[in-house]
Amino acid sequence: MKKAFTVAAAAAALAAPIANAATVAAEKPIRAKAKKRVITVKRKVTGVLGTADRWGDVQVTLVVRKTTTIVGRKKTVERTPVAVSVPVYPDHTNRSVFINQQAVPLLRQETLQAHFDLTKIDVISGATATSYGFGQSLQSALLKAKKV
Repeated sequence: MKKAFTVAAAAAALAAPIANAATVAAEKPIRAKAKKRVITVKRKVTGVLGTADRWGDVQVTLVVRKTTTIVGRKKTVERTPVAVSVPVYPDHTNRSVFINQQAVPLLRQETLQAHFDLTKIDVISGATATSYGFGQSLQSALLKAKKV
């Protein structure tokens, strides 16, 4: 009887830490940390021709960086304009060339600072028609960029 009791006590002593560990494991499940994935893509988007009144057309081309962050099931997308170019602008007279050589760089700079907010882009004094045409083309380019 003493032998049976000693064997049972030894078995219980050996099983206690295992049972205790199983209880702790059941209370707090171990979760694997969700991996964070970041996908970055650059796209080039061209807007429609904007009308600069009687002076001609304006067209804006954007390079947009799209950053997608995936953590578990949560997905966030951020779009940032990286570069702005104006391949088409009124240049049929010397006066148009002079005005647009000053206005286009200012419009490009304001676009990069505004980060897709058209309300933050001001009209350039002396280049009102170009500014409005730029705004039309930029708006269509931004709409295309949000679909990308």
